[in-house]
Amino acid sequence: MDDCKSARERLIDAATQLLAKHPNAEPTTRELYEAAGVTAPTLYHHFGDKDGLIDVVLNEAFTKYLVHKHAVPRSGDLIADFAAGWDMHIRFGMENPVLYMVMYGTSRSRRTRAAQVAEEALLHELNQLAECGLLQMAPERAAAVTFAASIGCVMQLIREGGTADSAVSHVMRDALITKLTGLPAKIEGTATAARQLLVALGAAADPLTPAETALLRQWLTALADRADAPLGDPHTPINHTEEERNTPE
Repeated sequence: MDDCKSARERLIDAATQLLAKHPNAEPTTRELYEAAGVTAPTLYHHFGDKDGLIDVVLNEAFTKYLVHKHAVPRSGDLIADFAAGWDMHIRFGMENPVLYMVMYGTSRSRRTRAAQVAEEALLHELNQLAECGLLQMAPERAAAVTFAASIGCVMQLIREGGTADSAVSHVMRDALITKLTGLPAKIEGTATAARQLLVALGAAADPLTPAETALLRQWLTALADRADAPLGDPHTPINHTEEERNTPE
C-alpha cells in the first residue's frame, strides 16, 4: 500500500482498478475499503456510500477525457475536425486503458454529469455537420453509431495490444466518416475530387440551368482527366471535349 496517498486517493484507486477488472459487476462496499486498506467508516466519511465513491471515479475519468477533447485544435473543416476527434478518443483509450474500461465498461457511467457533457460535445459536432448538409442520418443516430464504432475500436486494440495510430483505427475512422457523410474522409487530389462531384451531380444539378450543368460537367471532366496534376501546371495536357476543340478562338 502506498503510504504517501491519502485514504481518499487510495479508495479512488481501488475503485478504479476493481471497476476496470470486473466492469459488469460492481464491487461491494467491503471489497472497496479492503482493497484500499481502510475501514468502512473511512469510505462513508469521504463519499457517503459506495455509490458516491463510484460516481466520483466515473466523473474524474470523464473529466480527464474532456480535458483532452477540448485540447484538440479546431481547423474550421468540420470533417477534418471530426476525424481529429476520433483520433483523440482512440489515443486517450490506448493511453488510459484502465480508466477507459471504467468509463465505457459499465452502464452507470452514462448517468454521470461528465459523461453527459462528453455526449453533448459529440452531438454538437454532429449537429454542425447536419446544419451544413454533411450528415446522412439524424444526429442522435450518428452519435450512437460513432460511440459504437469508437468504443469497439478501442476495446479491440486493447485486446490485441495495438496502437492508437494503427491501420485498424484509421480504416474504421474513414469508414465511419463515409457512412455518416457520404463523403470520403479526405480527398486525394484534384482529379479524384472532380470525379466525386461528377458522381454526386447525378442526372441534374439544381439550381443550375441545363446549359450551366453541361458546362460544369465539361469543366469537371477536364479536371478529372488531368490525372491529379497540380492546378495551374502549364505543362499538363488537358483532354478537351469535341465541342471545345471545334470552338473557334
